[in-house]
Amino acid sequence: MHPRIAVGFTMLLAAAIQAAEPAAHATPSAKPAATALPAARPPLKLGIGNVRNYMMPKEYQAVVNAPDADKSVIVVEGERQAAPLQSEKPLPQGLGAVYSLFRHPTSAWRMFVPDPHAAALGPPDPVPQREFRWGP
Repeated sequence: MHPRIAVGFTMLLAAAIQAAEPAAHATPSAKPAATALPAARPPLKLGIGNVRNYMMPKEYQAVVNAPDADKSVIVVEGERQAAPLQSEKPLPQGLGAVYSLFRHPTSAWRMFVPDPHAAALGPPDPVPQREFRWGP
């Protein structure tokens, strides 16, 4: 009998909440979407501006003064660092490691392999390693 009372009470509460909410068409201040004009956006600025801001002066002069260079095209080459790999990120320690095992089960194998980027355990060795050579 208790589940029936709970279901009935829930339905009564849902009906009361729905009746208390105002209707969507009752707001007179709402304007139709057809009469509103979209805001005009300024055009995109795709120019790079002054090329000298991106090149060293010597590089710029070398490109401009090159005999076989096309005077209307300047190519600027840059270097981008590679994004860090997911497998190279540090692993959590302690209870965080247990949580990480359940949160990322596909990378759980990393918990059982030594971390190549971890600091050496123990104090540093005061005796340097001997250099090995074949011969004199």
